[in-house]
Amino acid sequence: MRDYVKLSLFTGARRSNVQSMKWSDINLDRAEWRIEKTKNGKPQTVTLSVEAIEILRRRQVNAELSLFVFPGRGESGHLMEPKAGWDRILARAGIQNLRLHDLRRTFGSYQAITGSSLPVIGKSLIHLSPSTTAIYAHLDLDPVRQSVQRASSAIVAAAGLKPGAEVVELRPRKRS
Repeated sequence: MRDYVKLSLFTGARRSNVQSMKWSDINLDRAEWRIEKTKNGKPQTVTLSVEAIEILRRRQVNAELSLFVFPGRGESGHLMEPKAGWDRILARAGIQNLRLHDLRRTFGSYQAITGSSLPVIGKSLIHLSPSTTAIYAHLDLDPVRQSVQRASSAIVAAAGLKPGAEVVELRPRKRS
């Protein structure tokens, strides 16, 4: 369950895609995972991070035992409903009201926070509509805030309104 949760977080992929991830769709040398059909019916190539590759390499020892990265006992042959495992993780961590889909949102949020453009975020999450990705735009305000402050300080200094105006880096606000 730990690997499933981490891989969901490190790829931003939908839970059903991670659950049915096949070894044959993964190319570790190219750091890619090819999803033939996503929720919107389109294929997607997921770029795998170093952290995702580490998980897959560790699990690869069992690749000969199943077609799937996360095998299951049911008819499908792969993990189907991770609710019980997810609930155990949340209980141990003392977390309430967190859904598996929130891992996908967290991934997109961190892409925005670290400076990725909305088109890049949309492509990595395979959003067809830019408005779906736009929800992440509000998360990246600290660089904008710093830029606004630098520009304002420079204008004040150029106008001679504040001799020796100094540009001060603002500390990022704590997110709640």
